[in-house]
Amino acid sequence: MSGELASARDAWSRQRVVLILAAGYLATRLINFAALWVASGWQTPTGPPNDLGAPTTYYVHTASPASPGLGGVLANWDGQWYERIATDGYPSGADARSANDAWVWQFPPLFPLAARFLMLVTGLGFPVASVLLNLVLGGIATGLLYGIFRSAVSAPLALAGALSVNVFMTAPLFNVAYSEPAALVFLLLAIREILARRYAMALLAVLALAFTRPVAAPLALVFVVHWWSRLRSRNAMRPGWITHLTLTFCTVVSLVSPFLWSVTAALWLRDTQAITRNNGPISGSARAASMASSFDFGWFHRAHDEAGWLGTGLLIVAVAIGLGLPVAAARRLRLPTELQVWGVGYTLFVLLVTPVTPGFFRYLLLVAPLLAAVPMWTLTWARKGVGIAAFSMICAVGLSSQWFWIRYIYILDPAPALVPWSP
Repeated sequence: MSGELASARDAWSRQRVVLILAAGYLATRLINFAALWVASGWQTPTGPPNDLGAPTTYYVHTASPASPGLGGVLANWDGQWYERIATDGYPSGADARSANDAWVWQFPPLFPLAARFLMLVTGLGFPVASVLLNLVLGGIATGLLYGIFRSAVSAPLALAGALSVNVFMTAPLFNVAYSEPAALVFLLLAIREILARRYAMALLAVLALAFTRPVAAPLALVFVVHWWSRLRSRNAMRPGWITHLTLTFCTVVSLVSPFLWSVTAALWLRDTQAITRNNGPISGSARAASMASSFDFGWFHRAHDEAGWLGTGLLIVAVAIGLGLPVAAARRLRLPTELQVWGVGYTLFVLLVTPVTPGFFRYLLLVAPLLAAVPMWTLTWARKGVGIAAFSMICAVGLSSQWFWIRYIYILDPAPALVPWSP
């Protein structure tokens, strides 16, 4: 009888966790939809489609009027490129008549093709289908994050941490046609499988991430640190040669993952050089190779250009503080080391390989699982009232920053021609 009672109690606890996660997640998504709807009143007309334009101007696949309402802003910015892929596919080398035709190959296929599948199944247009897909993916990411946190902390703390990601500045990406929600799901799957030592499944998640966004390279460091921790562990059997071989392969694949889609696209197009030569800006299929060949230390180089070594030093201090606090909180909470290594490695990766644009805030959505350690940590303070107040303040600041991102970065105001860099 006691076993039956324990099983019923566990089942009820699982149900309560699911209900809290679902309620919190849906509440934040409704807040974001309301903010997008209100902010859409400031959006300017996007003009006629410009398939024959150049990647340096705002790409328009489906034009929208001024103040288009909620449905008219769901596929802004990269959403226009993904809509093109979902509806028209990728152009072949012979069909590439402009720089835009060549540039479309920079966008990996998993997200737009998944949206296309949903469009075929449901009959919905791209904006609604892609947002429905991302809403589901955001819910899956929240659940995965809860599971990773729950391995280290209590259920209430894990719930707070998983839901706090949904008040991160760029969590509204779960409500629009971007590929970050899919990337976050594949990232969390990779980390979960690494922690469970299911390396073949982790490798599949790395490959899926590589064909969603070219950001899996820092996972090589995660595999190495995990590997080293297994070698040093005294509480488990040392890995055999098959494990060593598998982890080596996973590490190498992660390192080269940013080039996997580029190579695939180049093989498909075959005559990439002709496309580049005929259309000016570099073909999207060669973008990863171009970024590697022109590597200049990204944000650190720009800081040095603007303010010399003082600027570089100030940026390093800001990064150290910005990463040091969540890492310290994660260590206090005993969150998985692999999650900490990812957060630090990926942040440095973004700072080193991307130019200074508002897109930085979008990229940091994949660091949110580490940043969530800070609000979780406040709930462990000895003075519970102070901790709850600090947690509430962090969530309030996060929700306020979401409005700022939606209204002043995501919404097309002023005209797109005046804001050439994607947020």
